[in-house]
Amino acid sequence: MMRRHLVFGLALFLATGIFAEHRLSEDRDLLDVDLSGWNCADKLEGTAKTPDGIERNRLKNRSAGELAGAKVQALDTIGFLKQLADFESQTKGKRRKDIAPAQRAQLDALEKQVVSLTGYLVIAYAGPPESTNCGNVDFHDWHLEVFEKPSDHAPQPGDPTPIICEITPRTQRAIYRDNIRVQSLAGFFRKPDLTYEPTGHKAQKIRATGYLLWDDEHNGTADVGTNVRTGGANHYHNPWRSTAWEIHPVVKLEPADGLARSTSLGQPTPAPVAVETPPPPPVVIPTATPKRFVTITQPVKIKIPYGETVLQRGTKWPIAAQDAQTVTVEYMGAKYVVPIASTDLAP
Repeated sequence: MMRRHLVFGLALFLATGIFAEHRLSEDRDLLDVDLSGWNCADKLEGTAKTPDGIERNRLKNRSAGELAGAKVQALDTIGFLKQLADFESQTKGKRRKDIAPAQRAQLDALEKQVVSLTGYLVIAYAGPPESTNCGNVDFHDWHLEVFEKPSDHAPQPGDPTPIICEITPRTQRAIYRDNIRVQSLAGFFRKPDLTYEPTGHKAQKIRATGYLLWDDEHNGTADVGTNVRTGGANHYHNPWRSTAWEIHPVVKLEPADGLARSTSLGQPTPAPVAVETPPPPPVVIPTATPKRFVTITQPVKIKIPYGETVLQRGTKWPIAAQDAQTVTVEYMGAKYVVPIASTDLAP
Protein backbone atom coordinates (compact mmCIF):
# COMPACT_ATOMS: atom_id res chain seq x y z
CA MET A 1 0.00 0.00 0.00
CA MET A 2 2.81 2.40 0.91
CA ARG A 3 4.53 1.69 -2.39
CA ARG A 4 1.30 2.39 -4.27
CA HIS A 5 1.00 5.76 -2.54
CA LEU A 6 4.61 6.59 -3.38
CA VAL A 7 4.11 5.71 -7.05
CA PHE A 8 0.92 7.77 -7.18
CA GLY A 9 2.63 10.69 -5.45
CA LEU A 10 5.55 10.57 -7.87
CA ALA A 11 3.21 10.50 -10.85
CA LEU A 12 1.27 13.45 -9.47
CA PHE A 13 4.49 15.39 -8.85
CA LEU A 14 5.70 14.76 -12.39
CA ALA A 15 2.35 15.66 -13.87
CA THR A 16 2.06 18.92 -11.94
CA GLY A 17 5.70 19.69 -12.66
CA ILE A 18 5.16 19.29 -16.37
CA PHE A 19 2.03 21.43 -16.14
CA ALA A 20 3.89 24.15 -14.25
CA GLU A 21 6.79 24.03 -16.66
CA HIS A 22 4.50 24.63 -19.64
CA ARG A 23 2.06 27.05 -17.99
CA LEU A 24 1.91 30.25 -20.01
CA SER A 25 0.06 33.52 -19.61
CA GLU A 26 -3.43 33.80 -21.05
CA ASP A 27 -2.76 37.43 -22.07
CA ARG A 28 -3.91 38.16 -25.59
CA ASP A 29 -2.21 41.53 -25.99
CA LEU A 30 -0.18 44.23 -24.29
CA LEU A 31 -1.59 45.65 -21.06
CA ASP A 32 -1.34 48.86 -19.07
CA VAL A 33 0.63 46.80 -16.57
CA ASP A 34 1.17 48.16 -13.05
CA LEU A 35 4.45 46.99 -11.48
CA SER A 36 3.75 48.39 -8.01
CA GLY A 37 2.47 45.06 -6.71
CA TRP A 38 5.17 42.94 -8.37
CA ASN A 39 7.72 41.54 -5.93
CA CYS A 40 10.34 41.43 -8.71
CA ALA A 41 10.09 45.08 -9.77
CA ASP A 42 13.27 46.10 -7.95
CA LYS A 43 15.21 42.90 -8.70
CA LEU A 44 16.93 43.58 -12.00
CA GLU A 45 18.81 40.29 -11.69
CA GLY A 46 15.53 38.40 -11.23
CA THR A 47 16.09 35.01 -9.64
CA ALA A 48 19.33 34.22 -11.48
CA LYS A 49 22.05 32.60 -9.36
CA THR A 50 25.05 32.39 -11.68
CA PRO A 51 27.22 35.42 -12.57
CA ASP A 52 26.40 35.15 -16.29
CA GLY A 53 22.68 34.73 -15.53
CA ILE A 54 22.70 37.80 -13.29
CA GLU A 55 24.53 39.82 -15.94
CA ARG A 56 22.16 38.72 -18.69
CA ASN A 57 19.04 39.49 -16.65
CA ARG A 58 20.28 42.95 -15.69
CA LEU A 59 20.80 43.69 -19.37
CA LYS A 60 17.32 42.41 -20.24
CA ASN A 61 15.79 44.59 -17.53
CA ARG A 62 17.23 47.90 -18.69
CA SER A 63 14.70 50.72 -18.92
CA ALA A 64 13.87 53.39 -21.47
CA GLY A 65 15.08 56.02 -19.02
CA GLU A 66 18.66 54.89 -19.59
CA LEU A 67 18.49 55.88 -23.27
CA ALA A 68 18.87 59.63 -22.84
CA GLY A 69 21.26 60.90 -25.50
CA ALA A 70 21.71 57.48 -27.10
CA LYS A 71 22.42 57.28 -30.83
CA VAL A 72 20.00 54.93 -32.57
CA GLN A 73 21.20 52.94 -35.57
CA ALA A 74 18.51 52.03 -38.11
CA LEU A 75 18.79 48.49 -39.52
CA ASP A 76 16.72 46.10 -41.59
CA THR A 77 16.91 42.36 -40.91
CA ILE A 78 19.79 41.80 -43.35
CA GLY A 79 21.76 44.72 -41.91
CA PHE A 80 21.11 43.46 -38.37
CA LEU A 81 22.57 40.03 -39.13
CA LYS A 82 25.46 41.49 -41.13
CA GLN A 83 26.47 43.83 -38.31
CA LEU A 84 26.74 40.92 -35.85
CA ALA A 85 28.18 38.32 -38.21
CA ASP A 86 31.82 38.85 -37.15
CA PHE A 87 31.07 38.32 -33.47
CA GLU A 88 28.89 35.30 -34.24
CA SER A 89 31.59 33.66 -36.36
CA GLN A 90 33.99 33.85 -33.39
CA THR A 91 31.53 32.68 -30.74
CA LYS A 92 29.52 29.95 -32.44
CA GLY A 93 28.11 27.61 -29.79
CA LYS A 94 29.79 29.51 -26.93
CA ARG A 95 28.39 31.12 -23.79
CA ARG A 96 29.42 34.49 -22.38
CA LYS A 97 31.37 32.88 -19.55
CA ASP A 98 33.55 31.03 -22.12
CA ILE A 99 34.56 33.78 -24.53
CA ALA A 100 38.07 35.25 -24.84
CA PRO A 101 38.97 38.73 -23.48
CA ALA A 102 38.93 40.28 -26.96
CA GLN A 103 35.48 38.86 -27.62
CA ARG A 104 34.37 40.06 -24.20
CA ALA A 105 35.39 43.62 -25.05
CA GLN A 106 33.52 43.36 -28.35
CA LEU A 107 30.43 42.00 -26.56
CA ASP A 108 30.42 44.80 -23.99
CA ALA A 109 30.55 47.42 -26.74
CA LEU A 110 27.78 45.78 -28.78
CA GLU A 111 25.43 45.40 -25.82
CA LYS A 112 25.61 49.14 -25.19
CA GLN A 113 24.21 49.87 -28.65
CA VAL A 114 20.64 50.97 -29.31
CA VAL A 115 19.22 49.95 -32.67
CA SER A 116 15.98 50.29 -34.57
CA LEU A 117 15.04 47.13 -36.50
CA THR A 118 12.58 47.22 -39.39
CA GLY A 119 10.90 44.02 -40.58
CA TYR A 120 7.62 42.12 -40.68
CA LEU A 121 6.00 41.01 -37.42
CA VAL A 122 4.80 37.56 -38.46
CA ILE A 123 4.37 36.08 -34.94
CA ALA A 124 3.77 37.48 -31.44
CA TYR A 125 3.14 35.70 -28.14
CA ALA A 126 3.42 35.94 -24.37
CA GLY A 127 6.75 34.56 -23.21
CA PRO A 128 7.11 31.77 -20.63
CA PRO A 129 8.00 32.33 -16.95
CA GLU A 130 11.70 33.18 -16.83
CA SER A 131 14.27 33.95 -14.16
CA THR A 132 14.57 37.49 -15.51
CA ASN A 133 10.99 38.09 -14.29
CA CYS A 134 11.33 35.92 -11.14
CA GLY A 135 9.45 33.09 -12.84
CA ASN A 136 6.15 35.00 -12.79
CA VAL A 137 3.44 33.92 -15.25
CA ASP A 138 1.59 37.24 -15.25
CA PHE A 139 4.60 39.56 -15.46
CA HIS A 140 6.22 38.18 -18.58
CA ASP A 141 8.06 39.27 -21.70
CA TRP A 142 6.33 39.58 -25.06
CA HIS A 143 8.18 37.77 -27.87
CA LEU A 144 8.08 39.31 -31.34
CA GLU A 145 9.36 37.26 -34.31
CA VAL A 146 10.51 39.70 -36.99
CA PHE A 147 11.16 38.51 -40.56
CA GLU A 148 12.57 40.04 -43.71
CA LYS A 149 9.34 39.24 -45.59
CA PRO A 150 5.73 38.63 -44.55
CA SER A 151 4.30 35.11 -44.50
CA ASP A 152 0.79 33.75 -45.02
CA HIS A 153 1.35 30.77 -42.70
CA ALA A 154 2.87 29.81 -39.35
CA PRO A 155 6.47 28.49 -39.50
CA GLN A 156 7.00 25.28 -41.46
CA PRO A 157 10.13 23.25 -42.30
CA GLY A 158 12.15 25.11 -44.91
CA ASP A 159 10.91 28.56 -43.87
CA PRO A 160 13.45 31.23 -42.86
CA THR A 161 13.97 31.94 -39.17
CA PRO A 162 13.30 35.31 -37.51
CA ILE A 163 15.09 37.85 -35.37
CA ILE A 164 13.68 37.89 -31.84
CA CYS A 165 12.64 41.14 -30.15
CA GLU A 166 11.25 41.23 -26.61
CA ILE A 167 9.10 43.70 -24.72
CA THR A 168 9.57 43.37 -20.95
CA PRO A 169 7.21 44.14 -18.07
CA ARG A 170 9.27 47.29 -17.47
CA THR A 171 8.74 48.63 -21.01
CA GLN A 172 5.26 47.27 -21.75
CA ARG A 173 3.20 50.10 -20.21
CA ALA A 174 4.82 52.89 -22.27
CA ILE A 175 4.37 50.90 -25.49
CA TYR A 176 0.74 50.13 -24.59
CA ARG A 177 0.10 53.81 -23.83
CA ASP A 178 1.57 54.64 -27.22
CA ASN A 179 -1.55 52.84 -28.56
CA ILE A 180 0.40 49.81 -29.80
CA ARG A 181 -1.30 46.39 -29.88
CA VAL A 182 0.57 43.30 -31.08
CA GLN A 183 -2.65 41.71 -32.38
CA SER A 184 -3.02 44.59 -34.85
CA LEU A 185 0.57 44.20 -36.10
CA ALA A 186 1.28 40.45 -36.09
CA GLY A 187 0.09 38.05 -38.77
CA PHE A 188 -0.17 35.17 -36.29
CA PHE A 189 -0.57 34.81 -32.55
CA ARG A 190 0.72 31.81 -30.60
CA LYS A 191 -1.70 30.68 -27.89
CA PRO A 192 -0.81 29.18 -24.48
CA ASP A 193 -1.34 25.67 -25.92
CA LEU A 194 1.48 26.52 -28.41
CA THR A 195 -0.81 26.41 -31.44
CA TYR A 196 -0.98 29.32 -33.88
CA GLU A 197 -4.01 31.32 -34.90
CA PRO A 198 -4.21 33.95 -37.64
CA THR A 199 -4.99 37.48 -36.49
CA GLY A 200 -7.13 38.11 -39.55
CA HIS A 201 -4.71 40.38 -41.37
CA LYS A 202 -1.27 40.24 -42.95
CA ALA A 203 1.89 40.69 -40.94
CA GLN A 204 2.63 44.40 -40.68
CA LYS A 205 5.97 46.04 -41.26
CA ILE A 206 7.14 47.34 -37.90
CA ARG A 207 10.05 49.20 -36.34
CA ALA A 208 11.32 47.92 -32.98
CA THR A 209 13.79 50.11 -31.07
CA GLY A 210 15.83 48.98 -28.10
CA TYR A 211 19.07 47.52 -26.80
CA LEU A 212 21.14 44.84 -28.47
CA LEU A 213 21.42 41.75 -26.29
CA TRP A 214 23.31 38.49 -26.85
CA ASP A 215 21.05 35.79 -25.39
CA ASP A 216 23.80 33.21 -25.23
CA GLU A 217 21.47 30.68 -23.56
CA HIS A 218 20.13 30.13 -27.09
CA ASN A 219 23.49 30.13 -28.89
CA GLY A 220 23.30 26.52 -30.10
CA THR A 221 22.30 24.76 -33.31
CA ALA A 222 19.04 23.54 -31.75
CA ASP A 223 17.89 27.17 -31.53
CA VAL A 224 19.91 29.07 -34.14
CA GLY A 225 19.81 28.43 -37.89
CA THR A 226 18.92 30.08 -41.16
CA ASN A 227 15.90 27.84 -41.84
CA VAL A 228 13.37 25.80 -39.89
CA ARG A 229 14.22 22.07 -39.97
CA THR A 230 11.32 20.57 -38.00
CA GLY A 231 8.05 21.60 -36.41
CA GLY A 232 9.27 20.21 -33.10
CA ALA A 233 7.57 17.73 -30.80
CA ASN A 234 6.83 20.62 -28.41
CA HIS A 235 5.04 22.59 -31.18
CA TYR A 236 7.90 25.10 -31.41
CA HIS A 237 9.71 25.39 -34.72
CA ASN A 238 13.37 24.32 -34.61
CA PRO A 239 15.61 26.15 -35.14
CA TRP A 240 13.39 29.06 -34.13
CA ARG A 241 15.75 32.02 -34.54
CA SER A 242 18.38 33.20 -37.02
CA THR A 243 20.73 34.52 -34.32
CA ALA A 244 21.23 34.54 -30.57
CA TRP A 245 21.25 38.34 -30.80
CA GLU A 246 18.00 40.10 -29.90
CA ILE A 247 16.57 43.53 -29.33
CA HIS A 248 15.85 43.16 -25.62
CA PRO A 249 14.33 45.19 -24.16
CA VAL A 250 12.22 46.81 -26.86
CA VAL A 251 11.42 50.32 -25.62
CA LYS A 252 9.49 51.54 -28.65
CA LEU A 253 7.35 49.69 -31.21
CA GLU A 254 5.63 51.32 -34.16
CA PRO A 255 4.20 50.58 -37.61
CA ALA A 256 6.72 51.22 -40.38
CA ASP A 257 4.74 50.61 -43.55
CA GLY A 258 3.42 54.14 -44.03
CA LEU A 259 -0.12 53.18 -43.05
CA ALA A 260 -1.99 55.30 -40.54
CA ARG A 261 -2.22 53.66 -37.14
CA SER A 262 -5.78 52.54 -36.34
CA THR A 263 -7.73 52.99 -33.15
CA SER A 264 -9.47 50.13 -31.37
CA LEU A 265 -12.60 50.97 -33.34
CA GLY A 266 -10.78 50.56 -36.63
CA GLN A 267 -10.98 54.25 -37.55
CA PRO A 268 -7.86 55.80 -39.12
CA THR A 269 -5.92 58.12 -36.86
CA PRO A 270 -5.67 61.75 -38.06
CA ALA A 271 -2.26 63.01 -39.10
CA PRO A 272 -0.20 63.93 -36.03
CA VAL A 273 0.48 67.53 -35.11
CA ALA A 274 4.24 68.14 -35.14
CA VAL A 275 5.61 69.78 -32.00
CA GLU A 276 9.09 71.20 -32.39
CA THR A 277 9.17 73.35 -29.25
CA PRO A 278 11.54 71.86 -26.67
CA PRO A 279 10.06 71.11 -23.25
CA PRO A 280 10.28 73.98 -20.73
CA PRO A 281 12.06 73.72 -17.38
CA PRO A 282 10.28 71.36 -14.99
CA VAL A 283 7.35 72.88 -13.14
CA VAL A 284 6.89 71.72 -9.57
CA ILE A 285 3.31 71.00 -8.59
CA PRO A 286 2.63 71.35 -4.84
CA THR A 287 2.03 67.98 -3.25
CA ALA A 288 -1.26 69.19 -1.79
CA THR A 289 -2.67 69.83 -5.28
CA PRO A 290 -4.55 66.83 -6.74
CA LYS A 291 -2.96 65.63 -9.97
CA ARG A 292 -5.02 66.59 -13.03
CA PHE A 293 -5.11 64.81 -16.37
CA VAL A 294 -5.62 65.93 -19.94
CA THR A 295 -7.04 63.84 -22.78
CA ILE A 296 -5.40 64.04 -26.20
CA THR A 297 -8.00 64.73 -28.90
CA GLN A 298 -5.61 64.93 -31.87
CA PRO A 299 -2.40 62.86 -32.17
CA VAL A 300 0.65 64.91 -31.18
CA LYS A 301 4.21 64.08 -32.23
CA ILE A 302 6.89 64.73 -29.58
CA LYS A 303 10.65 64.36 -29.55
CA ILE A 304 11.97 61.97 -26.89
CA PRO A 305 15.55 61.05 -25.95
CA TYR A 306 15.75 58.11 -28.38
CA GLY A 307 13.73 59.52 -31.30
CA GLU A 308 10.08 60.50 -31.69
CA THR A 309 6.74 59.15 -30.54
CA VAL A 310 3.09 60.10 -30.88
CA LEU A 311 0.69 60.82 -28.06
CA GLN A 312 -2.40 59.15 -29.46
CA ARG A 313 -5.97 60.44 -29.49
CA GLY A 314 -7.92 59.24 -26.46
CA THR A 315 -4.92 58.78 -24.16
CA LYS A 316 -4.74 60.61 -20.82
CA TRP A 317 -1.61 62.20 -19.36
CA PRO A 318 -0.85 64.02 -16.08
CA ILE A 319 -0.68 67.79 -16.35
CA ALA A 320 2.52 69.47 -15.14
CA ALA A 321 1.73 73.02 -16.28
CA GLN A 322 -0.71 74.97 -18.45
CA ASP A 323 -1.09 78.36 -20.11
CA ALA A 324 -3.45 79.86 -22.69
CA GLN A 325 -1.84 78.14 -25.68
CA THR A 326 -0.13 74.98 -24.38
CA VAL A 327 -0.28 72.30 -21.75
CA THR A 328 2.78 70.49 -20.37
CA VAL A 329 2.21 66.76 -19.86
CA GLU A 330 4.23 64.12 -18.05
CA TYR A 331 5.35 61.22 -20.26
CA MET A 332 7.81 58.49 -19.22
CA GLY A 333 9.30 60.59 -16.44
CA ALA A 334 9.80 63.75 -18.54
CA LYS A 335 7.68 66.78 -19.44
CA TYR A 336 6.56 67.79 -22.95
CA VAL A 337 4.66 70.79 -24.31
CA VAL A 338 1.64 70.10 -26.57
CA PRO A 339 -0.81 72.55 -28.16
CA ILE A 340 -3.86 73.02 -25.99
CA ALA A 341 -5.92 72.85 -29.21
CA SER A 342 -4.99 69.15 -29.43
CA THR A 343 -6.52 68.38 -26.03
CA ASP A 344 -9.90 68.37 -24.31
CA LEU A 345 -8.87 71.66 -22.64
CA ALA A 346 -9.36 73.53 -25.91
CA PRO A 347 -11.99 76.31 -25.63
